[in-house]
Amino acid sequence: MCISLIMPYRWAAQQPSPAISWGSVETGMDQKLHREDSLAIARELYAKGAVSRRDFLGICAMLGVGVAGASLGGRPAQAAAGEITISNFGGDAIKAYDEAWCQPFTKATGTKVAIDGAGPLPGNIKKMVDEKNVIWDVSDGDGFYGLQLGPNYCEPIDYTVVDKTALFPWNQWDLAVGNYVYSNVIAYDKTKVPEAPTSWADFFDLKKFPGKRTMWKWFLGMPEACMMAAGKKPDEIYPIDMKLVVDMVKSLGDSLVLWESGASSQQLFLDGEVVMGNIWSTRSSVLERDTKGRVTWTWNGQIATAGAWVLPKGGKKLKDAMAFIASTQDPVKQVKLLDLMGNGPANPKALALLSEAQKRLNPTSNLDAGIIRNEQWYAENYDAALGTWLDAIAG
Repeated sequence: MCISLIMPYRWAAQQPSPAISWGSVETGMDQKLHREDSLAIARELYAKGAVSRRDFLGICAMLGVGVAGASLGGRPAQAAAGEITISNFGGDAIKAYDEAWCQPFTKATGTKVAIDGAGPLPGNIKKMVDEKNVIWDVSDGDGFYGLQLGPNYCEPIDYTVVDKTALFPWNQWDLAVGNYVYSNVIAYDKTKVPEAPTSWADFFDLKKFPGKRTMWKWFLGMPEACMMAAGKKPDEIYPIDMKLVVDMVKSLGDSLVLWESGASSQQLFLDGEVVMGNIWSTRSSVLERDTKGRVTWTWNGQIATAGAWVLPKGGKKLKDAMAFIASTQDPVKQVKLLDLMGNGPANPKALALLSEAQKRLNPTSNLDAGIIRNEQWYAENYDAALGTWLDAIAG
């Protein structure tokens, strides 16, 4: 057995520009992070059918992952009777979803829930629908998934089962429905900045805040920061002006370091390589804990984003899948996910249950400090805009 682990998209064929520092993320990671990255790639290959189950389990064995862990992270077989399969992005989310949502659903209904952590990208959903091999009854994703995939690839949400009043107006669609909220925020190292940054303009101000800063290589949540830094008001962010975005990101020059995974965004701060970063709020709160407050974040300018459930077209257990989605709207369960993962409740009714400490970590308790990401814009422009972004950060 031999598999080649390659960089995604066009990056395999490109050399990074000398004007951009990619950082020493690899040399700074310990063996555990290397193992997790290798396992994540193996899971993706298995989900795409590029390796067999036997080979996938062999890879897991070489990486020191037991059969139980492999079955949670790999592509499950077609679910048995009395069982549904949900997909998510793996890692800590497998355990958190299981504890907050899956186990309570099984206890209440008797229907077991298997979790596939291979990564529910839109391309994976299209592939299984096109091949008439739909193994995910419910898929995690971003709000624009349903808008982008359309009715040929997603089942409609049954709002006679799913409660529309248990959703913010901006996280409900015909083909997708909010499950949690995450956010992009400004994280910063208090020991390396003259004062706390308060805006994305500060993030781009290399004179007032010298030092390297980091942004996500894969675009989502980055152009809004550029627009706000350029002085655009909240109602002027969309449609995104990609020429302006390119100009802003290029203004950072060799002060820009790109992160590729949530773990790498943390590692850049832990290694002291960056002074600021546009990273996920969930990672910011972990960094604050792990650095004993040396790294923290501000909600000012947060880019709040609706995570969402979608139902791949052709699933055989729609009734159970819809019941599962409805069960995850429970405010108590959503607060549990906040405690476990830092993901904010998609149900506004959960806000009344939060303590002050929980509110401090919750994107949806701080919506007045930022903007809501526009999922319609991403559905219509993501592919072309991503290409422009990748060209810009490559030099």
